[in-house]
Amino acid sequence: MYLNQIGTYWDSRAEGYSMTIHQQLKSNEYSYFRDMLRRGAPQGEGLSCLDIGCGPGFFSILLAQDGHNVTAVDYSEGMLEKATENFSEMGVDIMTAQGDAQNLPFASGSFDYIVSRNLVWNLEYPENAYREWIRLLKPGGRLLVADGNHYLHYYDEVYLASKVGGENHHPDIYGVDPSPINNIARDLPLSREHRPEWDMQTLLRLGMEHLDVHVSRREFPDPADGETKSVIADFVVCAGKPANKKILSGEEQQKLIDDQWTEASDNYDNIIHDELNSFRVKAWTDLILENAPKKPVLDILDCGCGPAFFSILLSRAGHRVVGLDGSEGMLNHATQNALQYDVHPLFVRGDCHDLPFPDNSFDLVVSRNVTHTLRNHRQVYGQWLRVLRPGGKLLIFDANWHLMQTDPDIRREFSRREKECIERYGSNFSGGKREVDDCEVTSSHLLGTCVRPGWDMSILEQAGYKNIFTEENIIDGLWDDKEKLIYGSTPMFMIAASK
Repeated sequence: MYLNQIGTYWDSRAEGYSMTIHQQLKSNEYSYFRDMLRRGAPQGEGLSCLDIGCGPGFFSILLAQDGHNVTAVDYSEGMLEKATENFSEMGVDIMTAQGDAQNLPFASGSFDYIVSRNLVWNLEYPENAYREWIRLLKPGGRLLVADGNHYLHYYDEVYLASKVGGENHHPDIYGVDPSPINNIARDLPLSREHRPEWDMQTLLRLGMEHLDVHVSRREFPDPADGETKSVIADFVVCAGKPANKKILSGEEQQKLIDDQWTEASDNYDNIIHDELNSFRVKAWTDLILENAPKKPVLDILDCGCGPAFFSILLSRAGHRVVGLDGSEGMLNHATQNALQYDVHPLFVRGDCHDLPFPDNSFDLVVSRNVTHTLRNHRQVYGQWLRVLRPGGKLLIFDANWHLMQTDPDIRREFSRREKECIERYGSNFSGGKREVDDCEVTSSHLLGTCVRPGWDMSILEQAGYKNIFTEENIIDGLWDDKEKLIYGSTPMFMIAASK
C-alpha cells in the first residue's frame, strides 16, 4: 500500500543521507558499526554478503573494506545512485540491485551474511521480510539488523515524553519535509511494537538461534516528576540460521503442533467430559452469550475446538456451530462427544492461519486456550476478522501459559502450586505427568515474555477490529478451587472485539 510512497520519500532524502554517510565514515559510528559487523558475522573470509535497504551504502562499504563480496539492494533508485557514487569514491567493488526487502530477487541459500540498517521499521510486512531474509541465508549464515524505536512515541506515553525519534528528530534532513514519512509511520506495524523484543520473538519463532542483542538507551527527565528514566532508542540484533537442522515451513510447523495435540487429545477429552458435567456449562454459556451479538440464532465458529466443549454447549443453546481443529485426534473425540450429547455441530479439519470459509460467514468467532499456540497472531486475527460478518464479535479466552516456560519466577511458583495441588487433591490435570517438567525442558516459547492480553491489543487494532475490550482475570465462576490453586499464577483472560 505504501511501498511506492516510501520509495519516493527516500529518493528525496538520498542526497542528505549520502552527506551523512560521509560524516559517519570519519566518526565514532564507523568504528562502532565496523566492530558490530565483525562480531555478528559468521566465521570465514570473503563472505557473500547482502546489505538490504543499503541507502547510500554505509554497511556495504564497511563489509567490502573487510574483504567480503557484497551485494547492495534498495527500493529507492535515488539511494542506489548515491550508493554507487560512494562505492566508486571509496574504491570498493559492490554489486547493486533494486528490490523490495519483502520480496527479493535472489535464490534461496545465496548469502553467508545479511545485514540491514534502519530499514525494518518502515516495512509494511516486517515478519514477511524476516522470513524472506532467512530464506536467502545459507545454513549457518548470520543476520544482523540495526534499527530503533523511531516512532513508538506515537503509541507509548513514555517514549512520547522522551521524544526519542520524535517528528523533529530527523538528523541531517537538509530541508526535506519529513511529514510524508511521519504520516505513513502512524500506520506501520512496528511503530506500535517495543523493539528489539519484537524482533527477538519473531526471529526465534521463524527458527533462528544464537541471538545476540545490543541496545542503546536514552535518558530523560520525566516531565511529571523530574525523575530520570530511560528508553531503548537504538539496537543491534544478530541471529544465526541453524546449520544442522531444517527450518520448517509454516505448514510443517503446524503439522507438528497438530500432532502434539492429537497425542494429548485423550487427556483433554477426559477433562472436557468433567467440564460438561459441571457448573462450567452454564457459566461459560452465560459469559459467551452475554458478549455475543444479540441474535436469536448465531452462526458461530469455534476455532481450535478440541474435544468440542464450546461447540457442544453453544449448540445446546440453539446456535449453529462449526468446530475447526487441525488435530485429527481432537476432531475424533469432538464427533463422538457431540453424538453423546445429541447435538450436531459441523466439524472441519483446518488451520486457523488459512480458514476454509468465505468472507462474512459467522456472527461470532470463539476460541479457548488456542491463541498461545499460534505461529502468527497477525495472520490468524486477520483471518478471523475476514470470516466475521459486519458487527460480528470475536471472543478469545486464554492465559499466559507460556510464561511458565520463559519466566523463572512464574515457573517456580507454578511448581510450588502443582506440588501442593497433588498433595491436596492427589493429581494435577495432566494424567499423572508433572506439567512443570515440560516447562523446564522447553526453555523458550514463540511468545517469549509477552504479557497478555495487553500484547494482543495493537495486533487487533492493526487488523481492523473495533471496540476492543479485555478482562485480565475471569476465573471466578469458571474455575474450581483445584484449577485456581495450580494455575492461579497465570489466570485466564478474555478479549472481546467487534468487526
